[in-house]
Amino acid sequence: MKIVLNVILLAAACLLAWMCYESIQIPVQFRADVAKRDAIVIQRLKDIRTLQELHRDMHQNYCASWQQLIDFAKNEKISICVKKGTLTDQQLADGLNEKNAWKYLCDPKKYAKEIQKFGLDINTFSRDTMKVSILESDTSLMSRNVMQWIDRIQYIPIEEAKNDTFELVLGSVTTASGYNMSLFEAKVPYEVYLRGLNEGELANKIADRKEQDKYPGLQVGDANQANNNAGNWE
Repeated sequence: MKIVLNVILLAAACLLAWMCYESIQIPVQFRADVAKRDAIVIQRLKDIRTLQELHRDMHQNYCASWQQLIDFAKNEKISICVKKGTLTDQQLADGLNEKNAWKYLCDPKKYAKEIQKFGLDINTFSRDTMKVSILESDTSLMSRNVMQWIDRIQYIPIEEAKNDTFELVLGSVTTASGYNMSLFEAKVPYEVYLRGLNEGELANKIADRKEQDKYPGLQVGDANQANNNAGNWE
């Protein structure tokens, strides 16, 4: 009987130790999993913001649909300056600037005297413009080869939510000076991109955000008020 009691007590102690370990490990693992997914989703929201702001700068408004944003990224061309070489300190001191230097080199017969005076050489100095796609014009987009997945930019880049999409909303606000400012927001709730993680921890995370009267998810921009297109993780 004593042996049986000792076995029961040992089993109870092991169970209690396991429960204590789980009570600590579950939230730790949950936070680690959330951090991994947050990083992926945040990067996608940043890319969406970059493209929307490029569209705003070129067309004074934001794309109203994902397809419009995709078409813009893939088909719109932008002029960029291709630079080769720099002016020397002596050339700058002599009053030469880049605009005039390139003007002289573009018409060597007319400006032969100036080219000789400043020691200009088309092989070492040039300034030209060329048309490139939006995705090629931004180094942050180009470095991650966004073209490979641009057609799925609206989809959540998490395996458990790969068929769900970000919500895209446009809005506007009138400033004190009477200017009508265009706004946009893109967002995804926790319950979508954190799907499959510990349900209890996820419910607590959502409840905590709601108690703070904050959006329970990740969001960039705001369709109701100007916030410089900040993300709610920043």
